[in-house]
Amino acid sequence: MMAIVSGPGTPPTQSKAEVLSCNPVTAGTYLLRVNAPAVAAAARPGQFTMVKCGGDAFLRRPLSIHRVSETGAEISFLFAAIGKGTDWLSASKPGDTLDIIGPLGNGFDLHVSSREILLVAGGLGLAPLVFLAERARRNGIRVNLAYGTASDQRYDKKLLPEGIRLVEFTDDGTCGRKGFVTECVPGFIGSVDQVFVCGPLPMYFALSKQQNLKGKDIQISLETRMACGLGVCYACSIKTVDGQKQVCHDGPVFRLDEIVWNEMAGI
Repeated sequence: MMAIVSGPGTPPTQSKAEVLSCNPVTAGTYLLRVNAPAVAAAARPGQFTMVKCGGDAFLRRPLSIHRVSETGAEISFLFAAIGKGTDWLSASKPGDTLDIIGPLGNGFDLHVSSREILLVAGGLGLAPLVFLAERARRNGIRVNLAYGTASDQRYDKKLLPEGIRLVEFTDDGTCGRKGFVTECVPGFIGSVDQVFVCGPLPMYFALSKQQNLKGKDIQISLETRMACGLGVCYACSIKTVDGQKQVCHDGPVFRLDEIVWNEMAGI
């Protein structure tokens, strides 16, 4: 089946990206904008970059491509400052230069025939899905976004693409519905053509156990630890129904039913 967007497309490049802004979105979460025309022009929703961080950080950090500007020159990253590398990155100032490699990995497979899709985001799993939402809306596809997070970690709705239907879930019910965001998927499955999911492992485990989702086109973006991001070190290997695969090279996007879930507890 033909696709509107999928990866990997153009081979990755190593680029010097000028920081345009880096601002907090919620406590400990940042939105970073950089000027990186070569990466932006080649990027597909679901792909990522490896960013070199200063300080004591030895390895590059994988960051999902959150948005690409309409001019095709700027890319944005949504990330949490949770360690030496990302702490250093969160202090970036306009005019700073970052060393990035990308775009990397295989992106989402959005079918030409799709007329309506469901995006399911858990916390920072929103990061790659906004880029997909923008690309889908540009192609006239109706977009539903089910977004679940802690009440004090919500992404500002004003930053979301226009024209999407948002269904919010919070852990305590102070905003939107109370409960787990995966609970809404069965209600949408009969009216949407494709489902795209990104979030922590428990979300995927929960979906994999729902019998009424068997055989449906559900694509997930795995969040795993990576060392090289280039398919060289095998640090992000996982077991699939087709054998061992690497999240950085063969993913990060996989079909939900492609993963051997009882082997995933340790990643």
